[in-house]
Amino acid sequence: MSSIAVASVPTPAAPEPLLTDAVGTKTPAAPLAGAAPGATPGQPVLRIRDLRTYFFTYDGVVKALDGVDLEIRQQETLGLVGETGCGKSVTAFSVLRLIADPPGRIMSGEIHFRDANLLWGLEKEARFKPIKKTNRVKVKRNFRAIQQAQERVNSIRGGGISMIFQEPSSALNPIFSISDQLAEALMLHRGQEILEAMLGPPPSPAEAEAAASVLVATPPGAEGQNMRAASGAFGATLGHETLGTQAFHIVRQSGLSDEQLRHELLASTRRFHLTGLQRRYVRHELRGVELHAETDAARLAEMTEGRSQGMRLRVLRSRALGHWLRGLPFQLPGIHRRARGPVRDEMFWRSVRLLEGVSIANPYQVARGYPHELSGGMLQRVMIAMALSSDPALLMADEPTTALDVTIQAQILDILRELKHRLGSSVLLITHDLGVIAETADRVAVMYAGVVVETATVRDLFRSPLHPYTQGLLNSIPRMDDPTKRLESIPGSVPNLIYPPSGCRFHPRCPHAMEICKQARPPVTLEANDHTVACYLYHGPPARS
Repeated sequence: MSSIAVASVPTPAAPEPLLTDAVGTKTPAAPLAGAAPGATPGQPVLRIRDLRTYFFTYDGVVKALDGVDLEIRQQETLGLVGETGCGKSVTAFSVLRLIADPPGRIMSGEIHFRDANLLWGLEKEARFKPIKKTNRVKVKRNFRAIQQAQERVNSIRGGGISMIFQEPSSALNPIFSISDQLAEALMLHRGQEILEAMLGPPPSPAEAEAAASVLVATPPGAEGQNMRAASGAFGATLGHETLGTQAFHIVRQSGLSDEQLRHELLASTRRFHLTGLQRRYVRHELRGVELHAETDAARLAEMTEGRSQGMRLRVLRSRALGHWLRGLPFQLPGIHRRARGPVRDEMFWRSVRLLEGVSIANPYQVARGYPHELSGGMLQRVMIAMALSSDPALLMADEPTTALDVTIQAQILDILRELKHRLGSSVLLITHDLGVIAETADRVAVMYAGVVVETATVRDLFRSPLHPYTQGLLNSIPRMDDPTKRLESIPGSVPNLIYPPSGCRFHPRCPHAMEICKQARPPVTLEANDHTVACYLYHGPPARS
């Protein structure tokens, strides 16, 4: 299997700065549960080096990624832009090992998330044998090694790295309610915190009665703000934030007398007064969550320390089997329903709280509903709530505003920006829209045909684009300062990645191509502070590899 050259091209004088405005509408957001990660801004949270991901088809080997280098820093938004088919989504899927195998396979490279090497053991997963006189390759996969790799990456999926998929309706299960799907993510990543809270001391009847009386006597105030604050105080007094969320939705019901309202508020605290059966069930689930966390820690240690944890994992699997056998009585239908009731109610109200955090109107009804009942914008907000439920260090958003109208796009981007600052997360924003990039991103990486051809801060990229492909993208956008200017297009289309052009992959479409561009891949050079480009028109020092 021959290796293929990568794209980059010469470029002329940079065009004038492009002015881009985005429509924005701010929507208030309730605080999301969880604490912000405490890392130093500017430190790399994800480093990708020479990443190569291929797809083995009957027509030949598609080199979707052929030497991608990227770096995402703490508390920054990196925009990844390029034409359809240039490899943006494949890059994100490669990070989380979501490439379907077969036909896809990560061939080589490095993906480091903090101290963990996400591609540890990659060389053991498959062997490749080129088929003579064709562009095809025979792949012999080691499915046991592939399964172990997937299990290792599971230790950082969701908790460390979350993803918002391009099409939310296909990412949600149509037969489960929204609250059930949010609850699954919550239990997987924050189950220990939730179950320990369930086992804590229940609210005393006297405290509950006093707090309910205060809430009943509180006037609604302007736009219900007094009631929102009083409901939060109700939950804080009783030691459970979800009781405050539930109380707010109880007092919003119309037609309840003061006595009925007090009764409903006191009834909401019952889920923390567990029976013996329920307490045993919660303890059993807590042991399972702790065992899952130990297993994840062992898998993460493999990627961080670079050595197998085989014996430790075998012991944990044995303990997991024993735990499952001990939990069989709880699976009997009648017992399961009674034992799980308090946990189910708590998870529902935590789901409602998550939906409030992404500014969904009437989150109580949405949590009870199903995906087919929601619009595209609402589904996207649900996906954002699910992705952020575990306070991830890195959020990857794959075209989060595709197929949404302009006002909903602006609201989604506002939510992402606000939540990034609130949680201290980093964001990889994949989009075609350079207006979205100008409004949202801190740095930009431009991809073409499976290769990053230019990276820069947003300001530098829009003021002084270097690569001819970047200039072509910017020249194809209408300008507010010159509405009569004729829009330019980039001739041709993205090349066939089974038979990509030699040398720089952009040279067949580049107006400044030289002979050397057809012969060898241009090196990545540093042309200004934090501004790199892969093009023979520039002769700066080599960028840090």
